[in-house]
Parts: sequence; C-alpha cells; structure tokens
Amino acid sequence: MSGSLARAAVALALGASVLGAGSALAAPRLGPNLVPNPSFEQSTSDPATANGVPVLPVGWTVEGATILFDYNQRTGHTGKRNVAISGSLAPGKQVCDASSGTYTCAPNPAAAATGPVNDAAMAQFSIRPFWVTQSAIPVKAGKRYRFSMYSIRPSLDPNAGVVGEGAVAKVRWVDASGATVKVVDGPSALKSAKRELGFRLSSADVVAPAGAVGAKLLLGHSDYTVTSAQVAFDDIAFRQLG
Repeated sequence: MSGSLARAAVALALGASVLGAGSALAAPRLGPNLVPNPSFEQSTSDPATANGVPVLPVGWTVEGATILFDYNQRTGHTGKRNVAISGSLAPGKQVCDASSGTYTCAPNPAAAATGPVNDAAMAQFSIRPFWVTQSAIPVKAGKRYRFSMYSIRPSLDPNAGVVGEGAVAKVRWVDASGATVKVVDGPSALKSAKRELGFRLSSADVVAPAGAVGAKLLLGHSDYTVTSAQVAFDDIAFRQLG
C-alpha cells in the first residue's frame, strides 16, 4: 500500500471511530423509573371477599366518567395484570358507535361547548376517564423526562376502535402546594388504517415547567365519546433524561 493510500485508510478509520464515539455520546442517559407499581402487579384488595378481589393497583387511582375502570387478574404486557378503560362517557369531539357492526363516527355538535369544559377540568379532576398516579412523582423544574407506556385495544374484533383515536397519556405538573402548574400531552397510540395486534410501545419527552415539583401521570382515551372500545395500559415508565 502506498503512503497516500495508507494515510487515507488511517483517516477513514479515525473518522469511523469518532462517528462511533459521537453516536455513543448522543445516546440519552436515562435515570431510574420513577413510576410507582409500573406494571400494576401490586394491588389493594377488598377484605370483604374471600379471595381478595383487586380493587385498585397500589399507587394509582381514577378520574372521570366511563362504563368501567377495569383492573383484574389477566395477562399484561408483563406479569398478570394491567389497567383498562372501557369507553368514555364524557362528551368528546366525536361520537362513535359500533352497533351497526362497523365503527362509525359523527362530529359532536356540542363539542364547541363541552370541549373547553373538559379542558378546564383537566387541571383539577378530569371529566374524561383516566387512570392517574395517586401521588405526584417528584421532579425538578427545567429537567427533561421520558414518559413511556405499553398500550393495547383488546377486543375479539381485531378491527375494533376508530382510526385516529385510541390511547393517550398526559402529565399534570403540580407545584409545592399541589396546585396545577400546567397539563401537557404525553405519549399516544392512535389507531391507524393498518391492522394492529398486541401491546404497542409509545413514548414522549416532556420538560418540567418553572414552579413544578411534581408530576401526576394520566392514562386514558383520546378525545372522543365511545361506549364500545377498550384501551389497556401496562409497564409505564417516567425517567429523567441527561
């Protein structure tokens, strides 16, 4: 190999090494998962039942109007349990129905009035149904956090659900007094035209705003009214980046 070719080979090797190092450096460093009972395996039980029927997963509670906040012993993404919401009874931007055998939606004529009411309530206690962390997760203002979840639309019908709607999450940032600073969108898993089966991982990066010392995580439906579709969640994570 000539001297010029050798030098070129060395330069290429060094360049590849630097690129590789840069990629490694660019990979985000994730802190520990801050979510309590992230796979919902720990549960409170009803002492009045002989078998101790699960009532709520430890560390979680519910808000809003639905046919059913479902939490029972079944296979999750991991473990034996997950949490689910069977339809939203709160007014949404669409009204969807499956009684005809296919999922159809029509615009909700009252949405212009009910939408702002739903949005305003979100800061304190949502009208729309959500699973919510019982206590705020401690955070640092200005820090970035990665919020991820596994979600599924369980149904005997693999085409269940409405295209463009599905599972969503939100973050309710709170200050030292517990008052809401801001509510922002978290990850979402909306139905596409492509047939989907099984749990789906989705994530979003969020930044704690000024004044925030805690974050409450909310898991629920997107903004539509439906009585015939269920969304379920498992393996929730909330980790500081950097």
